[in-house]
Order: sequence, then C-alpha cells, then structure tokens
Amino acid sequence: MRRKRNTLKAYFTACMILVSGCLISLRQDDWTWFSRCGSLVVVIGIILTSSQILEHIRMLRVRQLNTHGDFTRDWAQQERQQTLQDSRFHEELTWTNERSGLLMLICGTLIWGFGDLIDRLF
Repeated sequence: MRRKRNTLKAYFTACMILVSGCLISLRQDDWTWFSRCGSLVVVIGIILTSSQILEHIRMLRVRQLNTHGDFTRDWAQQERQQTLQDSRFHEELTWTNERSGLLMLICGTLIWGFGDLIDRLF
C-alpha cells in the first residue's frame, strides 16, 4: 500500500511539474522551461525506480554505524568468518556503487536540464 501511495505521489508531482513548466513556458514564450521541467520528471522517475538502491543505501548506513567486530562472538570456524566478512565487504561495495550511480544520474540530469543557467548566477 505504501509503495502504491509513493507511486501516486510521484505521478502527481511529475504532472504538477510539467503543468508548471508548460505555464511558465507559455508566459515567458520560452519552451526551454518545459524542457527543464522534463529533467525534473526524469529525476523523480530515477528515484521511483531505484527503491531497491535506496533500501541498500539505508542498509549501508546502518552497517557503517555498527562496529565491524560483530563476528567476534561467532563460534564459527575462522574460514566461515572470513567468508562472511568477504561477502559483507562485496555487498557493501555494491551498495556504495549503487549510491554513487544514483547520485550521478540525478546530478547529471539536473545539469542537463539547468546547466545553461549557471552564467546567470555570476
């Protein structure tokens, strides 16, 4: 139910952004605003389709807050402990890469949509 609500919120937000972009474009007689709003819709789509990546990012933060000495109380053989630690390391590396990729997608999309406005800041 929560995911469905998030999907509906995403659709509503995307529609509102596009309507706003259309109205601004009509008012300014400049359709680049509509294009810019399209990049914001892409960011919403990226976030919506990346729910598993976002969950991995959350789990990565939890793991990083916990100490890595969790295995000292495990009575398993040294080999099993090393296998578990290797698995955890590779899982965390994958999650870190997912987080970096998601941030790159979002930043790149925003630069694509709004990068030409930087000269107006200075």
